[in-house]
Amino acid sequence: MVVPYDLAEEGGVKRHAMQLAATLRTLGDEVDVIGPYSGRGPGLPEHTYGFPGVVNIPANGSDNYLGIFVRPWRVWRHMRKKKYDVLHVHEPLQPSINYYALWTVGRKAARVGTFHGYMETESTRLRLARKFWGGIAFPSYDRGIAVSPAALEYAQVAFKKQLAIIPNGIRPELYRAGGAPTKGPLKLLFVGHWRDSRKGLPVLLDACKTLRERGVQFTLDIVGEGSQQARSDMPGLTYHGAINGEGKLAEMYAACDVFVAPSLGGESFGIVLLEAMAAARPIVCSDIAGYRFAVGEGPGSGARLVAPGDAAGLVREIEALAAAPELRAEMGATNHKRVRQFGWETLVAQVREQYVAALAQRGRTVDGTENPTAAAV
Repeated sequence: MVVPYDLAEEGGVKRHAMQLAATLRTLGDEVDVIGPYSGRGPGLPEHTYGFPGVVNIPANGSDNYLGIFVRPWRVWRHMRKKKYDVLHVHEPLQPSINYYALWTVGRKAARVGTFHGYMETESTRLRLARKFWGGIAFPSYDRGIAVSPAALEYAQVAFKKQLAIIPNGIRPELYRAGGAPTKGPLKLLFVGHWRDSRKGLPVLLDACKTLRERGVQFTLDIVGEGSQQARSDMPGLTYHGAINGEGKLAEMYAACDVFVAPSLGGESFGIVLLEAMAAARPIVCSDIAGYRFAVGEGPGSGARLVAPGDAAGLVREIEALAAAPELRAEMGATNHKRVRQFGWETLVAQVREQYVAALAQRGRTVDGTENPTAAAV
């Protein structure tokens, strides 16, 4: 399994790959995760291999720490040693380790790509570039996966083969449901690298100023990386930086009263929403395609949707929830029920079906034996 982003960084694609790999191992599969690695942080876990050569390429309103300068011969040596049956690449168009892995994995290995990305608007130049690079890489792929309808729409511009929609997953057992609402200031939680403009933290901070002026008592915990200069000195805000341990992060979800995701766009799904749902927390989030798919729509939803960039809308929804603890509990219970459909123990079978089908297209079976009659599948 190949992750194109720095393995030292927390992020949705990395978390998706790591949790999927862990779930596959419980079924008896042998799964490695490889990717670029800057060397920062506590080190890599077992079955994870990092390659130096990370550089930041800002795009789509966020920083992207990619393995641009990973040395191809290091990837080739790793692939030659391991002899993988299946290569599963996340974000296939991201450079450069994805391409090196694709070209060196071996002719018999099945190739599956998962598309996570999405943009509401795209320049003609970028669209043409995706088609060009897709024309180079995508003929080698046997199967494609998109994590949401939005991601599928975006991927189909360049990937012309059939795509299965298999959403981001979560391991609900890692999270505990938060307790019943208590008296005191409303505890808000934001999780995301707020150095990225698309995460929308300034919009939430504007809303917080208005909430203060209106006499709403609240605190806001901010998890993720951002610059010291951009921090607000507003009372009640706590900046925690990036949190690597899922256990500690799970505790923060359980301790909050409302989870807020004010992203401006460019989100194909939103794993942070699943994490809040697993902790049975109500959600206030932006009304964007990826988020609607994750939280569900309609009067029975456990989320309140607000137009991207609408600070007044955030104020309205947060103020209403601050005054309605019973509604918060009801929304949290709805989210806790909905998140079950995104459990990896359910989704892993769908992913594995793609592996089996991809192997069949290469004339192979799951146990690695040749199966020429399946080559036409």
